[in-house]
Amino acid sequence: MLVPVEVLEGEGVPAAVIGLLSTLPVVVLGYHVLPEQTPPGQAQLQFEEQAQAKLDDLAAVFREAGGDAETRLVFTHDEEQTLNRVADETGCDAILIPNPATHIERGLVPLRGEVDVARIATFVAAMSGTRDIKVTLFHVTDSEDATTVGDSMLDQAAGHLREGGLDAAAITEDVIVSETPIQSIATVATDHDAVVMGESAPSLRTFLFGEAAEQVAVHSLGPVVVVRRERIHTP
Repeated sequence: MLVPVEVLEGEGVPAAVIGLLSTLPVVVLGYHVLPEQTPPGQAQLQFEEQAQAKLDDLAAVFREAGGDAETRLVFTHDEEQTLNRVADETGCDAILIPNPATHIERGLVPLRGEVDVARIATFVAAMSGTRDIKVTLFHVTDSEDATTVGDSMLDQAAGHLREGGLDAAAITEDVIVSETPIQSIATVATDHDAVVMGESAPSLRTFLFGEAAEQVAVHSLGPVVVVRRERIHTP
């Protein structure tokens, strides 16, 4: 799990989020986005010691909560490219979009046809561990005729959650019809403490409007976890 922190901007990770992620190996990525004209090496010489000390303190908090944490520190001109590169290098299956959180008892898991349902559900089960967390599996379709497909998808996800140790009583399934799926997800997210979403496949729409998870994170009151698509590594 990659946890990006703008370390020199005073950004941290809420205690509730640290508790949620304590069941997973975590890479705490401290990064600082530089002006185009500033060489990364120059910034590293000036700020590395201060930034690394803050990262080490944060990693120690993860370990005190029972988690496993390592750190990376990067000075960069391109935030998105850096997050994806470090996630690839460290083998992270998911990336955190941080938002404030005081407690996490209800999680929303929106699912779409383009994502790997088994991969996401398995991740949610591993993250939930043995804690009493209620999970809402959610699907938005633009047609009443397609609700049966949505029901089947959520039933499949619920099965993986139960296999991963979640109590069936803690799992809710909801399929709705809407022509504005992102807005619908964002609205439902306000009644939950955290959101777990699959990474969208690259498309013209994501290029123009951004990742669905990023759009939801703008409106969500809690953190959003993006489960990445499985990467195919070629020799």
